[in-house]
Amino acid sequence: MRIPDRITCRPASLFCLVLLSMFMPAAALAQTAAPRFESGTLSTPAHDVAIAGTVQQVITTHIPGEPIGIQLVAEGPQGSFTASLGSALSNQVRQTLQPGTAVQVSGIAATINGKNYLLARKLTVDGNQIIIRNQHGFLLHNSVSRGAK
Repeated sequence: MRIPDRITCRPASLFCLVLLSMFMPAAALAQTAAPRFESGTLSTPAHDVAIAGTVQQVITTHIPGEPIGIQLVAEGPQGSFTASLGSALSNQVRQTLQPGTAVQVSGIAATINGKNYLLARKLTVDGNQIIIRNQHGFLLHNSVSRGAK
């Protein structure tokens, strides 16, 4: 007695259907999930904001969910703000970032995981301007311009 091909194909077809049904919800969620951060705004220096303040705290240890690199907490005229300075600051610049030091930070205001940050493009401290990100938003390494204000 010969078994028709359509009967023997059913277990394979059933397996494919089960496998497909497992991946469809994940694919649908991936398409509807909101991005955690849009980096396109970093490439528009015309939208930069500048905030002056006094260093309150410098955080060098990474906390999950926060931008990687140094976080500078400062108190300004509009209140406290946190600036993400990236991970490429020289030791010389890091040593100048002490509580009580006056700073000016310019960059893009962004919300990452529900917390507000200023993603720094330029940092001015002790009369030195440090370029942290280029015009495309990419981190630079140890760039210091003396005397720029």
